Amino acid sequence: MVSGNQVRRLALTLHNWMGLLVGLQIVFWFTGGLVMTVLPLDLVRGERSMAKQAPVSVLASDITRVLAANGIENARQVSARSVAGLPVLQITDAAGKTFIYHAETAVLLSPISAELAAKVALADFAYRDSKHNGNIAVLATEWLTEEPGDFRRKLPVWQVTLNDPDGTRLYVSPDTGQVLARRNDYWRVFDFFWMLHIMDYDEREDFNNPLLIVTTTTSTLFVITGIILLYFRFWPRRKQQKAG
Repeated sequence: MVSGNQVRRLALTLHNWMGLLVGLQIVFWFTGGLVMTVLPLDLVRGERSMAKQAPVSVLASDITRVLAANGIENARQVSARSVAGLPVLQITDAAGKTFIYHAETAVLLSPISAELAAKVALADFAYRDSKHNGNIAVLATEWLTEEPGDFRRKLPVWQVTLNDPDGTRLYVSPDTGQVLARRNDYWRVFDFFWMLHIMDYDEREDFNNPLLIVTTTTSTLFVITGIILLYFRFWPRRKQQKAG
């Protein structure tokens, strides 16, 4: 029969080794949880800096004219919207490819130019502190064919860097002129701690990776052995108090 002292010694040994193995990761989990709790998601996602886009109305005759001018038959979907102040028709053809056309001139705009991508970014952006809005400008517009580290979606894409206080980078689709992702300094801090939290150091998306499973299992054992040690620390005192 296993004695209480043997259980206590085994729990202490396991607890110490578990602490060495997962102690730093536990600190990362708690620190990351704190950071992700403190940072509002709408700030992290750049939603607080999204400008409202004015609705666009297009006549049926304009749609017919654009389709005819570009030889598009059996379009799957047609929608009207504004791209940097320009009225455009976004058309998905029979093959499933999506392009945008100027609603008035019927000119194909896809893939959009660097100049138009910069205008899209500026039109999409409205800094939450109004005194900065008049000073926001484009620092750089880059055509990316390789993952920049904070986009993680289909390439190629236009990356537009702004000079706002939050270090914003907007990713604009060359096909549709839509802003696909908004990144800023808050997002980068959040993403770093998210990486540490789920222990996926490459894609930062796999919440079921083996490293995380092994570490969480070890951490659970660390907590259980800690509870056992607490029991042996305080239970004898309770028995002595009752005996006295």
